[in-house]
Amino acid sequence: MCCTGRVLPWRVRAPRGPQRPGDRPSCRCSPWASARFDYGREPILAGVDLTLQPGVRYALVGPNGAGKTTLLAVLAGEAVLQGGRRQLTGRVLLRCARRDPGAPTTSRVRCATWCAKVAFPYELALQAELERVADALAHGPAAEHDALVTRQGRLQAEFERLDGYTLDARLAAALAGVGLPQALWDNPVASLSGGERRRAALAATLLGRADLLLLDEPTNHLDLTSCEWLENHLTSWPGAAVIISHDRWFLDRVARRTLHLERGRLVDYGGNYTYFHAASEERRRQDLAAWQRQQDHIRQTEAFIRKNIEGQKTKQAQARRKQLAKLDRVDRPGAEPTGYNFLLRPVRDSGGTVLQAEGLAKSFGARALFADLDLLVVRGERIGIIGPNGCGKTTLLHILAGRVAPDRGQVSRGHNVDLGIYDQNLATVSDHNTVLGEIQSVDPAAQLGELRSFLAAFGFGEDLIDRPVGSLSGGERGRLALLRLIKEGHNTLLLDEPTNHLDIQSRESLEAALADFSGTVIMVSHDRRFLDDLVDRLVVFPSPGAGAPSPRVFLGNYADWIRKRDEEDEAAASAPADRRPAAPPPDTPSGTVPTGLSKNEAARRRAWIADVEAAIEALESEKAAALDEMSAADCTNLRRRELASRCAAIEDELAEAFRRWEAWHAELEGTSD
Repeated sequence: MCCTGRVLPWRVRAPRGPQRPGDRPSCRCSPWASARFDYGREPILAGVDLTLQPGVRYALVGPNGAGKTTLLAVLAGEAVLQGGRRQLTGRVLLRCARRDPGAPTTSRVRCATWCAKVAFPYELALQAELERVADALAHGPAAEHDALVTRQGRLQAEFERLDGYTLDARLAAALAGVGLPQALWDNPVASLSGGERRRAALAATLLGRADLLLLDEPTNHLDLTSCEWLENHLTSWPGAAVIISHDRWFLDRVARRTLHLERGRLVDYGGNYTYFHAASEERRRQDLAAWQRQQDHIRQTEAFIRKNIEGQKTKQAQARRKQLAKLDRVDRPGAEPTGYNFLLRPVRDSGGTVLQAEGLAKSFGARALFADLDLLVVRGERIGIIGPNGCGKTTLLHILAGRVAPDRGQVSRGHNVDLGIYDQNLATVSDHNTVLGEIQSVDPAAQLGELRSFLAAFGFGEDLIDRPVGSLSGGERGRLALLRLIKEGHNTLLLDEPTNHLDIQSRESLEAALADFSGTVIMVSHDRRFLDDLVDRLVVFPSPGAGAPSPRVFLGNYADWIRKRDEEDEAAASAPADRRPAAPPPDTPSGTVPTGLSKNEAARRRAWIADVEAAIEALESEKAAALDEMSAADCTNLRRRELASRCAAIEDELAEAFRRWEAWHAELEGTSD
């Protein structure tokens, strides 16, 4: 990869012949060289050379506003360059998925039908032609029979080569994979939300037979399960792909190379995002050292010339002046990118117990979100809430914040708990205020210069501070909402998708601030790296199903949860389907109710019931003692976390004990009947 600054004529060499989805180019690379593009200000692309190789997945990263989406448009042939050329070698078929909803907002076509037309135009045309030939064979003249049979055979072979008989299955798998429930497949495209149309367009893009995929933020609007499906799909994708994403977990697992765009220059790194992050810092240090060495050489040479231009060493001075004039000057590296300094400092500490939820349940109409949720939150904990879209994660956060009332159960707030909430819709900032006025409303006593400096440190310069909040971009509005939380000084933060509108640099800055935060954090997030680096516990919502599911509380971070989930799935898959214990041991009674117990068996179960009742009483006493100790003023954060972990374990042990108690009572009742 080089940035030479050469200006070449704009030229596109179009592929010859019809472009069919199954075609493959004789030379499948797509080079384009020395591109220049700008919007009349600082160049977006400045002398960029790039060659995309077949079968390689590229991550395209860079700060917001660097021109990543513009570069994707250039690759797609949708933006005209001011200089340079873009060249496609051979029959290269491109497909692009953008951030804006790709499906038309006025179409009355079924969602599944629209996706099929976009994804399989050639296959559907073959299918329609096969139907016409079959109809002609059935009703046409006998003289044309042989020609029609020959044509039908050719069409049939082509249709089978393209796996035409699996179109419906592939379409269903992709729609389910991106998180579109089957109930929406028959709905008109116009009735879908923006996020649903975006997911439908992504499914259609992925299904098409392309040599090069161009994906702009493909994980937006996807839940964690859909992100994992997309990772698996792209990992097995045989073609090339250029992917813009702020999801570092996703980029680490999908990309094989990383393209870094900054200040109009593009640099290619041979690895995923984590490799790029380390290599770019080393490269910047090397570039700075090379520039400093050249500057030292220039200063020494200029000093020699000034001293000796007139004297005995005039010829040497003149020679050095010529050498200096011909010197290929090294550009000074840009300043090392630094994140924003999000310093979260609570005005006061909360008590040991922050929130206690007991028996929470919530439904909307006939749709049950969750039931029987118990959750104890102690000071200093970091809890993540994960699950599929629409399962009730945001609703649970609002119940904990007191914004929404549960159908059953209650939430108790501890001593000195000061809640601050970050809403993913960014409703905590007012559209009618200016940026400066929004921060002034939080801290009216602050000096104007202090507030200006505070805003400037977070990227709000003089051109932005007097702008209405309603005119800000999503990323700017998200940063402003975070600044409100900083100024308000809460000791407990409820964060709903806090990284949605932030670039990678801002996400890493927020991570560092939350890691250093002495208060309590409960967050809903689809950013798996963010969850993995920060949380101590997870509230895991199951996939939607019949009835009201009870979310599972898991002790550990996201990587721990993935390992546990995979182990459970593997164990369930390896267990024989017909293995059923004839007589369960006393510690694992089944829910079945046997009849006709003997007197000895009935007496044995009464003894077991007495033992488990004693165990339940002991566990409840231990839990009460742990809660009292956590509420003590001298209890340390470390000790509170240990006690919280023990309380969670006690809850599991109590649930198991009550299950045994109920099963044994049911067996006795079955005998008495």
